[in-house]
Amino acid sequence: MRVSIDEAIEGARAIGAKRILLQLPDGLKPDVFHIYDRLRSEFSVIVSSEPFYGACDIGSPEVYSRVDAVIQLGHSEMPNVDYPKPVFFVEARINSEIQIPPDSLLQLKDAGYRKIGLLCSIQYIDLMNRLALMLPELGLVPVIGKQDARMKYPGQVIGCNFSAAHSVAADVDCFLVVSTGKFHGIGVQLSTEKPVYILDMNMKSLVPMQEETDQFVRKRYARISRALDARKFCVVVDTKIGQFRIKLANVILDQIRKLGLEGVLCYTNDVKPSDYENMRCDAVIFTGCPRVSIDDEQKFSMPILTPVEFQLLFGFKRSNRYIMDEIVAVDRLDSDWLSN
Repeated sequence: MRVSIDEAIEGARAIGAKRILLQLPDGLKPDVFHIYDRLRSEFSVIVSSEPFYGACDIGSPEVYSRVDAVIQLGHSEMPNVDYPKPVFFVEARINSEIQIPPDSLLQLKDAGYRKIGLLCSIQYIDLMNRLALMLPELGLVPVIGKQDARMKYPGQVIGCNFSAAHSVAADVDCFLVVSTGKFHGIGVQLSTEKPVYILDMNMKSLVPMQEETDQFVRKRYARISRALDARKFCVVVDTKIGQFRIKLANVILDQIRKLGLEGVLCYTNDVKPSDYENMRCDAVIFTGCPRVSIDDEQKFSMPILTPVEFQLLFGFKRSNRYIMDEIVAVDRLDSDWLSN
């Protein structure tokens, strides 16, 4: 994985920064001593040991308010997020020279697909662009979708935003997602209803997502249906800079009250199941990162829903299929946020 902090150092130097907050994802934390030594020759450096979600999360205000700039490794900027301090993003890229067996890609042609929508997480963007050059040689047409204002690159997807897939869903026969794990593939399948394949770089093969997606939907419906008997809801707003959706939370709170049920508005920067157990609530609706409701559901003794899941379950949205919660934009987090 390629990482260079040279541009970040130049940027921090250009604004006259003295104190730096350094954020590293778990995969890059083994490099912390080397990176720290490079930075501390010019700056006073605070290293965050806490996990973080990505470009939507530059830590708590108690920390970033004490520094002049943030250097975050592994992620790309979210252009429509209003960061309170200068943030220098150091993208991590997987080596684009990794061999991709053409035979694995021919599975798409053999299945009758011609126009292939290409998507990726940020680490694999160079590899995705290389695939765009390979596919025509195999008689396939690559299509890379345009991103919305939350994303930086065409074809880029994250766990809460599949806009690059939406933009070309009507124009492709299937999608090929270059990423780690299966969540992005499931998200694209649910968001577009087109066949989706993950390019598994460990196995050097394509993995279809339909069966995984069907299992995911059955599991989610089983989990969220428990909230039908709930009387008391905690509607939780995450105060992370790129997850703050107070307006949506207030909409959900109004809908709860229209049902004759009880709801309270909660704020957090660190989701702890014990907080809501202590409140004796029957269900949680989390308006921050949708992966919390999905990936961490087993940590909660009560159902934890995304806003869209709540609206589907109680009839405020009508759809014959499951809908993923996606974040297009967030509300401004400033000194006036309590009154909004």
